[in-house]
Amino acid sequence: MSNQHPAAALSADIQTAPVQSGKKYLNYIHHFRGVAILYVVASHVVVDWAPDSNTARIIGVLMQNVTILFLFIAGYLFQHLSGKFEYRDYMKKKVQHVICPYLFLSAIIITARLVFNSIPEPTLRQHPDFGQWPQWEQAAYYLLRGTHMQQLWFIPMITMYYVIAPFFIYIDRHPRLYYLLIPFYIISLLVHRSDLSHTFTMAIHFLSVYLFGMFLSHYKEQYLAFAKKYWLLITVMAPLFWVLTYYAPSGIYDSVDFTQKLLFCCFFIYWLWKLDKYMPSFIHVLATLSFGIYYVHYFFVMLLRGLSNRFFHHGIPGTLLNWVICLILTTVMSVILLKLVKRIAGDKSKYFVGC
Repeated sequence: MSNQHPAAALSADIQTAPVQSGKKYLNYIHHFRGVAILYVVASHVVVDWAPDSNTARIIGVLMQNVTILFLFIAGYLFQHLSGKFEYRDYMKKKVQHVICPYLFLSAIIITARLVFNSIPEPTLRQHPDFGQWPQWEQAAYYLLRGTHMQQLWFIPMITMYYVIAPFFIYIDRHPRLYYLLIPFYIISLLVHRSDLSHTFTMAIHFLSVYLFGMFLSHYKEQYLAFAKKYWLLITVMAPLFWVLTYYAPSGIYDSVDFTQKLLFCCFFIYWLWKLDKYMPSFIHVLATLSFGIYYVHYFFVMLLRGLSNRFFHHGIPGTLLNWVICLILTTVMSVILLKLVKRIAGDKSKYFVGC
């Protein structure tokens, strides 16, 4: 048995690795999309936890900042499918699958916010006079910052990555540039996740995540060989950092949490690959509809909260059971809506709901 250090073993494999190309379908990444979107929905479920709820803190530590999983997958798939990259075709597909549904749903949401003067609390905290702005300026702010609904901040940010796709291609064609991951990771720790409306700051913060996804895709065979050999290390590190995040003081909390989510990316890549044939069918359904679920799930989060306030005159009580029920209901209703839209709109559904 070799006594080589795990990091040295992976480094040695990478130094001799050829550039990866081709478009082989990756079940484990498809399933990872299903897992990641479930994390996203879970992170947005709204129940009224008690201020000192330990359950809420445990869930929060696990679910907070799960955008990292989604962005990692995006980077992974970008590299995997980049063998015949053509910028114009790439941007055309992103407009169809991402920008069009964003504009369609945004038109509905922004119109409602302007008509009813319903301004999100985070926007009011940052701009107390927002209601006095001209409506066209409010609409432009919503659209360019993605602040009109909780999850939509992500779209303006990742659009910046789409625009600079040739930069990522250049890095992938010159693999030594993946050493930039080290300074980019440090930048991510220094430039913390801020107000979601700070699109450029968020793009800087998450850049290392996207690049890390590309890196593990470029060296996918080497990583899986490494993970098979050091599976215990891969398995233990992510939960260990989950515990460390729970106890981390505020000064280093964000950095520990960021690292935790990166380690969970490594964890899921290995175990979803390892357990590929055991994946339940609902994970496949979630994966197939993942981007659509991302777009529509928050409508149902608000619906459930609104129904609770309407009929019980208070928010949903914060218990683990209620949280799980809300997660299931939100996910199921999102899937039903998307399947209905796909049945009505057919292949054109991607222009409305992204899938």
